This record gives sequence, C-alpha cells and structure tokens, in this order.
Amino acid sequence: MKDLFKIAWRNLNRIRFRSLIAILAIATVVAIVVFSRGLILGFSNNTYDLYINNNLGHARIIHQEYRNREVLFSLDYPIDGFQGEGLENMLIEISQLEEVEYMLPRLKFGALYGGQTGDMVRMAGFGIDPAAENRHGLLPEEISSGRMPEQKNEILVGVGLLDKLGAEVGGSVTFMFTDAYQSLQGRSFTIVGVRESGLSEIDDSIFYIPLTTAQNMLGLEDQATEIMVFTSDRNRTEDLEKRLTALFQDRGGTESYSTLAWQRSDPLLELFIEVESIFDLVYIAIILMGTIAVISTLKMIIRERVNEIGMMSALGLKPLDILKIFTLEGAMLGIIGSALGVLGGGLINYYLSSAGLHVQSYADTMSEMDVLMEPAFYPVFNLENLVFSFFLGTIVVTLTCLLPARSAARLDPVTALHHDS
Repeated sequence: MKDLFKIAWRNLNRIRFRSLIAILAIATVVAIVVFSRGLILGFSNNTYDLYINNNLGHARIIHQEYRNREVLFSLDYPIDGFQGEGLENMLIEISQLEEVEYMLPRLKFGALYGGQTGDMVRMAGFGIDPAAENRHGLLPEEISSGRMPEQKNEILVGVGLLDKLGAEVGGSVTFMFTDAYQSLQGRSFTIVGVRESGLSEIDDSIFYIPLTTAQNMLGLEDQATEIMVFTSDRNRTEDLEKRLTALFQDRGGTESYSTLAWQRSDPLLELFIEVESIFDLVYIAIILMGTIAVISTLKMIIRERVNEIGMMSALGLKPLDILKIFTLEGAMLGIIGSALGVLGGGLINYYLSSAGLHVQSYADTMSEMDVLMEPAFYPVFNLENLVFSFFLGTIVVTLTCLLPARSAARLDPVTALHHDS
C-alpha cells in the first residue's frame, strides 16, 4: 500500500497545475460548507434560545384548551393545580422532579391604554414571579433602566411601549383590562423599569407585573395561564417531558393539561427543525459541485496515461491496484482541499462569531410576521463543525473518484499499450 501511495503522490506532482485547480475547487466548496453550517447553527441556536427563554421554556405546561385561545389572551382555561389544589402545590411537586432545574409561571392577559391623543394602545400583560425571574429568567439582563417590579402596583415595560405610552421611569400608567369574570377594570401602575430586548415584537407591546398582583386583579388567585419548565440543556427535553407526563398521569392531570416540549410548541420551530435536517443533503450537494473539477482532472490524467496504465498492468499490477492508485490520487486531492477549505471557512466563522451578522431590516420584517428574530446573530465556530466539514469533503470527493478510477482499472492492458495518446 505504501508503494501505491508513493505512485499516487508522484502522479499528482507531475500535473501540479491541474492538481492545484482541483484542490482550490474542493477548498472553495468545503469553505462554503463550513461557513454555511456555522451560519445555520448560529441562526438556529439563536432562534431556539429566543423562543425557549421568552415563550416556551424547555417544556411548557398549559390547559389543553388554552392553546387554541392563547392569541385571544383567554382567561377561561388557567392552570389551577392538580385537582384544583392550586398552582403553588403543583409547582412544588414539579420542582421535585430530577430533570427540573427551575420554573417560570406566568399569567398572560390583554390590556388597553388610552393615550392623550385618544389613540388606543393594545398591550400584552405578563404576570411574573419576580423572585424566580431574578434567579433564572432573562428579564433582569435586559433591563436598560430601572429595576424589576416587586411590589403590588409596579410595572416593567418594553422600551417601545414606553415610547407609545409617552411615559418615563418613575411615572404612572393606567390601563384597562377584562378580568376572569368578563368585567372591564382599570388599574394604575408605577413604571419602575424598562426592558430593551432588541425585539420589536416584545419591546413594543409587552409589560410585566408581579404574578400575585395579576392573580388578584384578574380574579385568578393561585393560578396561571402557563408554566415554563427548564432543564439543564435543551437536548434533554425529551427526558423532562417524559417525567412531567408521568407525574401528570399519577396525579390525574392529563385530562386537563398538556405538556409541550419546545420543539412541538410552535409550528414555526417545527418547520425550521425539519428544514434544518435537510441541510445535510445541501452540504453534500455543495461538495459534489466541487468534485466536478476533481473528476475532470482524473479523467484527463487517465486519458493521458493510458499507455502507462497498460505498462503497469503488464508489469503485474492488478486492476484492484490500479483502482487504488487513482482512488488515492482523488483522496489526496480531497484531503488537501478539505483541509484548506476548513482553514478558510473556519477563519471566516471565527471572525463572525464575535463580530456577528447584522440583519436589522430582515429582523423588522420577521417581527411584523410575529416571528422572534434578533437584529444580529453569530455563526458558530467550533471543532465539531470543522471536523464534520473536513470528513464530509474528504469522503464525498473520494467516493466520487471511484468512477474514473474504476474505468482506469478496467482498461485492457493490450489495448492500452497500443493506445495512441
């Protein structure tokens, strides 16, 4: 095998220019794969984290009927615990499960604000547990001024909503809402903080008040509309979901409540996960585009060396040995080209992983479609992507070289010796 390797290497050195072209073609497509895969991984990780941290948790517990009425901010299907024992007891039992790291109960409702100009501002209110959010949630990190609401009539508003209200931190706001008994109510709050997430869908319409305050004013004592449950890693969501389902079966909650893993909680995420799985085929297709240069190079080599192939056969080399020689030549081109491609694509991803890609206009468009998307996201730079792309490039190039190598191995020695090149 060592001698065959030497022959293959010597042959490539004899046609350095064509070998260089083939290597550059492979390097280009492998660099594209490294960059594209890092881009997709960065975008998907960013998107998944946005939805998990803001809307879904790793698993989300809601009333079975609430999912179809959620966009209406319905208060008809709250979570009131197992057998109506109350939210607090349910949270205690869930927290004792091994997979559960923490929980964020929330009570969502709709509200209206009548500004000085008479224009009505539609808002979404979230009743939150300030202590739980401060320990584990995303909110405290995104407060641009002020603090979290802690007392009865304190409120945290999005930066865009603050502008719509024409208010400032320390000022007050009065809005109207409908409670669980369909009664129209009004209440005043002191603005103690401003959230700036960078997402217009959140910043322009959402405010936060203490959960106990929301429960009291909506007539939903010890209740919530959802519980966001988190485990140590989103890849362990299936184990978390199984544990929650088993608990609900034991406590008789399966008839009333649904436990939804984050992958199945939003149709957009379900579609994106399916599309993401298809990208591996796209990467292979990109590599195949680069192998055209390699196959062309090998075919030209074979055409120019028909006599030499006949001579090798006459000297005792078997067809399998000839197949190995040309396959090794293709594999060498694949290895060198893939290594250079990984280096080039890796450097691009390394830079962008800190500089980021800014897509503000696209993010604004997605926000208008109620899709969470940050105005900047960061491609992933990691060893797994580099190794995956290197081996993918090497393997695909080597396999595609089997066809011209096989044609060389099948040449008749007598015909090859008398071939007029």
